[in-house]
Amino acid sequence: MLAINKLKNILMILLLFLVWSQSSFAMNSWNFKVFYGDKEIGEHHFSLKKEGDKRRVMIEADFNIDILFINVYSYKHKNTEIWEGSCLSTIESITDDNGEAFITNGKYENGVFKINSKQGTNEVVGCVSTFAYWDKSFLDNEVLLNSQTGEIVDVDISFVADEKILIRDKLVNAKKYKLKSDKLNIDLWYSDENQWLALNSITEDGTNLRYQMK
Repeated sequence: MLAINKLKNILMILLLFLVWSQSSFAMNSWNFKVFYGDKEIGEHHFSLKKEGDKRRVMIEADFNIDILFINVYSYKHKNTEIWEGSCLSTIESITDDNGEAFITNGKYENGVFKINSKQGTNEVVGCVSTFAYWDKSFLDNEVLLNSQTGEIVDVDISFVADEKILIRDKLVNAKKYKLKSDKLNIDLWYSDENQWLALNSITEDGTNLRYQMK
């Protein structure tokens, strides 16, 4: 159960904000299989729709971990984000994290992003970003919004190396970045055209959490 609790910590942030930019590796909607170690635990579905100068991102995640045919952990999440440029305009999310409910809403008005969540209310001055992997410019941020809890998270992001990785059975050039926080250790890969390609994370118990495109 300790491993499950540690998994919850990383899922709380990692699995809520996966959205994809339009590229040769992307579509307006997409499906991922999610693996915890070698075990497939569920899927993550999302769609990206352009509305004038805004972008609407709709996200749905559903994960289950079973041991000896008994469910020991479940996670369900729905989230809608509207973006203007690289700044979050509104967010509405609802989550059932193994029986614990979270509802988070936020809106940008008059230079301030106002957040209502289980933690209470909070205000952030200026442009706010979630863990918006689809937009490489999010790597320039030092703080990011956790859309499940409404928490503002301090992050440290750095370039690691140029690599070749396998995407859809094709070997492509990629730039690897590392994102770290108190609870996160995430590797991200981007193409030479700055499109997001892949993600892996090591959980607190040392297990690899990864997404595989369907």
